[in-house]
Parts: sequence; structure tokens; C-alpha cells
Amino acid sequence: MIRFATQYRAVRPSLRRTFITPPFESDLTEVDADDFNLADFQHIDPTKIKPTEQNTDGFHSSLSQVAEVKKPLVIVSKLNDPYINLALEDYIFTKMPLPNHKSHNYNRLMFYTNTPCVVIGKNQNPWKEANLPLLNSLHIPLVRRNSGGGTVVHDMGNVNFSYMTTKEAFDRLKFANIVVEAVNKHASSPVQLEVNERGDIVTKSIDGINYKVSGSAYKLTKGRSYHHGTMLLNSRLDILGQLLSRDESKLGKVDAMSSIPSVKSKVKNVEIPSDVFRQVVTNAFKSYSGEEPEVFEITKGTELPSEVSELATHLTTREWVYGNTPKFTHELRSEEYGFTVKFEMDRKTVVSSVILQFDAAVSETEEKVIRDSFQYLALMAKKGVLKYSGSEVAGFVTHDEISDWLGMAIDGTT
Repeated sequence: MIRFATQYRAVRPSLRRTFITPPFESDLTEVDADDFNLADFQHIDPTKIKPTEQNTDGFHSSLSQVAEVKKPLVIVSKLNDPYINLALEDYIFTKMPLPNHKSHNYNRLMFYTNTPCVVIGKNQNPWKEANLPLLNSLHIPLVRRNSGGGTVVHDMGNVNFSYMTTKEAFDRLKFANIVVEAVNKHASSPVQLEVNERGDIVTKSIDGINYKVSGSAYKLTKGRSYHHGTMLLNSRLDILGQLLSRDESKLGKVDAMSSIPSVKSKVKNVEIPSDVFRQVVTNAFKSYSGEEPEVFEITKGTELPSEVSELATHLTTREWVYGNTPKFTHELRSEEYGFTVKFEMDRKTVVSSVILQFDAAVSETEEKVIRDSFQYLALMAKKGVLKYSGSEVAGFVTHDEISDWLGMAIDGTT
């Protein structure tokens, strides 16, 4: 195994918003936080990554050369930052050479494990898919990937795999079946798996239920394709479920329109160690490749090209995470004040209109007070300059209690 070296500095993320512990579905204790590795949760600062070009062990001088090797390649990232790993995946995918003959095989297999985060598909709506107040309260990042598919939760108890091949060789079910066969052959695996019609990896029927253990997403572009998924091995499923659970009576109703919704499924852990999963799938990849692939491990010492840090930085931006959301509406109901507010968002999550509707029992005086408190917000929406977030919306509502309620319900910020 060849190791490479680079330098980067881990820092805690700077918080530009005020995070509030939400009163919604949040019964996590400090013990849960410790188990979930939140107390020590750190992020790589992509801007601090310094690409270098030094020769190591007399082999390839940098990851850029590794990514372009013309033979099957297995890459194991030991980094745990979700932005860096997604950027690495994209970089390796882009740099994978295309064979000029069908007999040549330059396929790639990548593994990585991330610290806790919620990952949505490229065309999904964050407010629809996740409990944003809870995520922000726990400082768990929301990450938007470059592929389609549904929302998943990553933590240190699962392993993400990515199989890369040519566009011509793409088969939505092929690698899922390779993974299933590899795990099923392993003697210590407590469950048997299969691939369903959607391409998800599920357990064979347990009391009449096929539990999902891995979802899949795909990308096809410029002669290349990849199939990636996350395999639940020993994840905290009780915690993960809360991160995606939304009570509409408290968090509001989202009409995501053209966004692609996730398909809800019962989930289960495979209950094998991460290193065992990586090894059995790597062995299956070797058998499928028909030749011995090169294996590279990316660690804290691995030199990373500038393209990786640039993409990782882009993935952290609000413009990508939230601004890439298609048009949608978010309707919130206040039982206390007897009214409903509906926000309409254009692309890039800019508020285009604010619509208030009041119950018949609300007096004209009470209605006027509330409408007046929204006048600055309505003005900002009319100008088309208000980006949708709890702190932004709350800042233009002059009624303190309604302002706090809106900020909390939208995303837990005020």
C-alpha cells in the first residue's frame, strides 16, 4: 500500500448564526452526543489545504498521478470530513482515464466514512428532507452531493462506497449485486442481503420486512459513470431517524414541487466491522476486475490537489447547500395567534412572496398588529433580495414572539 503526504489543519466551524436548542423532537442527551462523536466534531478547513508535489517511495509523486493510473484502482480515504471526501470522490471520478479498448479496465472503487452529517441529493429540498432545527442545534452539517437519489445520514458507523466505470459499462444493479454477494459469503454476517427493484440493498425478509441497509445514487457524464451508496454497519439508527423526522405541526408543510422526495424505508444495520466490509468488497472488486488492482490509502498525510480543496470549499457554501434548491413553498401555522404564513421561494431560495391568512376568530385589531409586524419582511421579499433562512426572516419581523417562532420553525436560528 502506498501512502502520500500533505498538510491540513482541523478547525471547528465558525458559526455565523445563533443556534438555539429546538423544542421539536429533540430528546438527545449529552451521552447521545458523546456516542455520536459530536463533542469532538471538527471539520477540515478546505482553505488551509496546501497542495504539494513531492515524490514518495519512488512511485507516483501526487494524488493527481494516482488518480490517472491506467489499471483498476481501490482508494480508501481515512479522512472523515464529508466535504473533503465528496470532493475527493468527484476528483477521482473526473480523473479516471477512459480506455480505448473494451478489454481495458480502469475501474475505480473508493471507500470513505464521514463524521455525522445529513447528505441530500443534488435536486432535493433541505426543508422537506431533514429536521433543520435539530441539525443546527447539534451543529451537524447538511451536505448536498453532486448525484441524485435520496437523503441519507452518515456517521462513523457506516461506510460509503463508490464504484466508478465507463458510461458504456454502466449497469444500475451490477455493483449492488457484487456487494450483496460479497457480504452474504462472509461467515460472520448476521443478515443475508438482496437487491430490490429500485437498486437498494435490503435484507432478505425478516418477519415479512425487507429492511434497507444501503441506498444508491448514480451519476453519468462525459463517458464515465458511478454508483455510490452508504452501507449501514453499526450506525446509531435511533439518532439518525430523528435527524430526518419532521413534525409538520411544528416545522411546517413544505411543497417541494419539482424536487425529488426521498422514499421512506425501515432500516437495519448489517453488524459487521467497517474494515471487514471494505475487505470483502475489495476482494469482490478484484475478482470482478480480473486483475490485481492498485490500492491507495488517503490519510492525514496525503497530498491533495488544489482542485480538491476548491471543490470542498464550494460544497460548504450556502449557495450550493441551500441555493441549489428548486422553487418551493413553506407554510407555517401559529395556533397561538390564529394565522398561517406561507413563504414562496424562487430558485436560489430567495423569498418571492409572503402570504398571511387569518382565522375568522382573530379580531381586526389583532390582525393589523401582526400584519404590521410583517411589513418590512414583505418589502424585502418584494425587492427579491431576501434569502430564506430562520435568522434572515426573523430579522425583518418586528413582533418578538412571532419572530422567534419563525426562526425556530424554519431552521432553528433566530
